[in-house]
Amino acid sequence: MTRLLHTSDWHLGQIWNGRSRKQELAAFLNWLLERLKKHSIDVLIVAGDIFDTGTPSPEAQTLYYRFLQQVSSVCRATVITAGNHDSPYFLDAPKILLRELNIHVVGLAGQPEDEIIVVNDSNHEPIMIVAAVPFLRDRDIRMSEAGESAEEKENQSIAGIRRHYEQVCNAAEEIRRNRSIPLVVTGHLFVAGGKTSERVREIHVGTLGQLGNDLFPNEIDYLALGHLHVPQTVAGLENRRYSGSPIPMSFGEAGQEKIVLQVDFDGRTPTIQPIPIPAFSKIVRIEGNLEEIRRKLNDTKNNAATSSVTTTTTPEIVTEATEITETTMETFVEVIYTGTQPEPDLIRKIDEIVSETKEKIDIVRVRCDPIMTSTPIRTATPEKLEDLDPVLIFERLLENVQKNEEPGNDEQKKALVLAYKEILDHCLSTKY
Repeated sequence: MTRLLHTSDWHLGQIWNGRSRKQELAAFLNWLLERLKKHSIDVLIVAGDIFDTGTPSPEAQTLYYRFLQQVSSVCRATVITAGNHDSPYFLDAPKILLRELNIHVVGLAGQPEDEIIVVNDSNHEPIMIVAAVPFLRDRDIRMSEAGESAEEKENQSIAGIRRHYEQVCNAAEEIRRNRSIPLVVTGHLFVAGGKTSERVREIHVGTLGQLGNDLFPNEIDYLALGHLHVPQTVAGLENRRYSGSPIPMSFGEAGQEKIVLQVDFDGRTPTIQPIPIPAFSKIVRIEGNLEEIRRKLNDTKNNAATSSVTTTTTPEIVTEATEITETTMETFVEVIYTGTQPEPDLIRKIDEIVSETKEKIDIVRVRCDPIMTSTPIRTATPEKLEDLDPVLIFERLLENVQKNEEPGNDEQKKALVLAYKEILDHCLSTKY
């Protein structure tokens, strides 16, 4: 039997409205390392979005490299692929050195054979083939041609993604031949029908956001996907899955169970077991008028006093982060005011309620949804620039321009948004 663990979307270095998530992410890495040791995992797969940005902070890099140092002596192989948040150049930079530690990194998409990893047992016999496909950027899969319409660009991109998966699976089959060893394929993309959360940024426009399950060849024994933060199967198929993010990355993920996926192979047949991840913080969304907010905040304070999670710390991994226990577990709160009347002192009143408790309650964001559509106020900013997707900002600016000038047709707008995404993608991938 060969045992694999599938995880993704760590987003190391995430800053949440000025609050670092380092303590939670460090606790997760501790828990993950202990899981790998205790259950004798042969292969660890991290399917993209290792970091939250293409230029991760020194502390995020410290968490990453110290974890890799530890895991290198635990698993036969660790496979890491780039996501749309990652700089492929940054991830690829130490890949030759990491390979000596049985850590295989694929940042940039390349030739199919460059993405194939053969995992051997102690007798140097192959026990698994991993096709490590990273996030596929437009320039990785097609050549731009002058005069292309937006629809033609989309169709060419879909064809390019399909072709890449066919080629990499063909290369894996050349190695596997008729041996009964599993083929595991990774990906970081949005498959049609997937459940999303607020945090997930759309990668593509038009039909590219609706890539079908038929994109992937039938030879795949297990498909390990990243990008969507909600754990789920693809098209109802048990062996094609998103693992989801290990901690809530937005308030839209509040109350959502986080998991990693353990996959045991008997020959090529997988048995899949979702493994719940302990909560390392509490994420709460509170809605209502002022009195309802006051009552719910008091309830949250009482719950915070009884919440607990205990993790085993590994000092080599957790740097400048203490063990999370029932006395240190933090509660992050989003308050959505839905009252019919403006509350000019809303933020001050909320702060007063929270300051009455000694529990660790952090008001991350305050929103006034109904007032935003009727009476413009600026007491509690409903949106912050750093929270918005750059493409959404571009679309809003485009709409404002069209209000003041002769409006363009939908095809022109679609083409402009697609061109902007290509430029943004190029800038993000070459930022490091």
